[in-house]
Amino acid sequence: MIAVRLILLVTIAVISWQATILNGIEPPPFTNGDKVLHFLAFGTLAFLVDFAFPRSRFGAVKIILLILYGLAIEVVQSWLPYRSASAADLLTDIGGICTYALSIPLLKRLQLYRGHWQQ
Repeated sequence: MIAVRLILLVTIAVISWQATILNGIEPPPFTNGDKVLHFLAFGTLAFLVDFAFPRSRFGAVKIILLILYGLAIEVVQSWLPYRSASAADLLTDIGGICTYALSIPLLKRLQLYRGHWQQ
């Protein structure tokens, strides 16, 4: 659990850094490639938050905190002259979070993850 929390902390730091620097990760070279990055980042964050804090289910508190983090990134980007806020980015973040939430029944069937929900 401590290892997952450290990975979560590093992931949040990297996402925050990439979201605020002038030249972040180059999005994939296709239409809405940046949305793919948002979706994957927040799907990964949802997974890490859920596994870093296994005593509470993946419910409203975790989801709201993740959405607030995505909103905070967009607010900060609105203040940066070389970035811009985007409602579409926030909606894509929410899509990644919801996809993780909807995948939980499938993950529960995988032996690798089964122990997480049995604690």
